[in-house]
Amino acid sequence: MRQLILIVSFYIVTCNALATESEIRIHTNSYNIQAIINVPDKPAQHGKYPAIVMLHGTASHKDEVGNLYKSLAAKLAEVGIASIRIDFAGFGDSEAAMSDYTLTSAVNDATVALQHLSSHPHVDTERLGVIGFSQGALIAQLVAVQHPSIKALVAWSPAIGDGITAMQDFYNAHIQQAKTVGIARVELGWRDDLLVSKQWFDELASQTSLSDLANFTGATLAISGSEDKVLPWENATALVEATNSDNAQAIVIKGADHIFNVLQESQPQPNALLSLTTHWLSNNL
Repeated sequence: MRQLILIVSFYIVTCNALATESEIRIHTNSYNIQAIINVPDKPAQHGKYPAIVMLHGTASHKDEVGNLYKSLAAKLAEVGIASIRIDFAGFGDSEAAMSDYTLTSAVNDATVALQHLSSHPHVDTERLGVIGFSQGALIAQLVAVQHPSIKALVAWSPAIGDGITAMQDFYNAHIQQAKTVGIARVELGWRDDLLVSKQWFDELASQTSLSDLANFTGATLAISGSEDKVLPWENATALVEATNSDNAQAIVIKGADHIFNVLQESQPQPNALLSLTTHWLSNNL
């Protein structure tokens, strides 16, 4: 069943439980992936825990803006769901150069994290999911289609679309510099400049993530904010419609911006985001 829901109020998921959170380095042939794995301490209801891979957005890091992923990992642990969150190449605590980041490198990093999570003795490999935020949601779509083990896909403020449609304004603003010197330097103001390789632009232009979602049949949740000025809230509904899932839901949180107002003093929208996501994953993994 495909649904669109506009959220005005919200509910809170609470549970008293502890979790073991560990910083790890996953070794690959190219570079080490910095990650944090969170495994609940409470007994697993079915012997092993369901688990999810968290993929951050552009210029962000494994804990995400306003610690949204860190907070989500804690809430998921409370309801018996394990998680792993990673730094993509060049971001957070990554040892790699920022110019090493491409769609291919991000999908590979996510795949390595998924494999590491699957190898954990307390993780149920039949109940795995992936969540992505903004550009991370684009990576999550690519990963979900490639890995049949993924049973649930969650997208926050998702970038969607085949080719440059997924991030058209960004592509058009910076492609010429990338073509000229091989790397586009993007001034963000609130942090160091973003360095984006020409390979990233080339891979964006050739990707077919939206069309490929027709091959995904797992449970799907897409959440956007009604006041998102970076990526329109309609992306959530379009993502849901693109899947071949019988259990797909789009939610629009009223008054929320691209990062769900997490940096504002009042926290109703990010609390709604975390609670909705936790509740949905608890029911669908």
